[in-house]
Amino acid sequence: MAGVHFLCGGLAACSATVACQPLDTLRTRFAAQGEPKVYRTLRHAVVTMYRQEGALTFYRGLTPTLVAVFPYAGLQFFFYNIFKKLLDNDSTKSKGGLQSLLSGSAAGVISKTLTYPFDLFKKRLQVGGFEQARMHFGQVRTYRGFVDCAMRILKEEGLRGFFKGLSPSLLKAAVSTGLTFFWYEFFTSAIANLKSHP
Repeated sequence: MAGVHFLCGGLAACSATVACQPLDTLRTRFAAQGEPKVYRTLRHAVVTMYRQEGALTFYRGLTPTLVAVFPYAGLQFFFYNIFKKLLDNDSTKSKGGLQSLLSGSAAGVISKTLTYPFDLFKKRLQVGGFEQARMHFGQVRTYRGFVDCAMRILKEEGLRGFFKGLSPSLLKAAVSTGLTFFWYEFFTSAIANLKSHP
């Protein structure tokens, strides 16, 4: 059963990722630009990127994103179900919300830690072709693709380079994943109770 949760969670996340990747790329570009701003509005960003870099630029970083998101989401569901079963005893049955929150938070932290380097690769690739706007941030790196990005980070920054920015990401993963599963369980339980009490 745990394997089914892993597979279904991973496939669901990949489907959503492909649909949302252009928005994620736009968000990263907006966050990465300095002053003066390269893009004035969302529409201006879309038109400029399309004209200067082509349609595929909206899918920069998709490969490491999919490589990361499948195990990330799959591991979230996998570990959530494991922790939920471990905490599922008579003393916690009345504390279902807390159990879901703790299980989800732990699942989020573990899955984010295991897949974080791919998230880093994705962001590095998404700002590719955008080097001029980032000059004042210091050294600007360009990568030829997923493998080149990973190898260059390893060579230039060492293994620790794969985990730059991990701490805030873990905090976000703990809170967001914990709350996601908490509200998921809350709403499924509420709907089930409504059905059983017409």
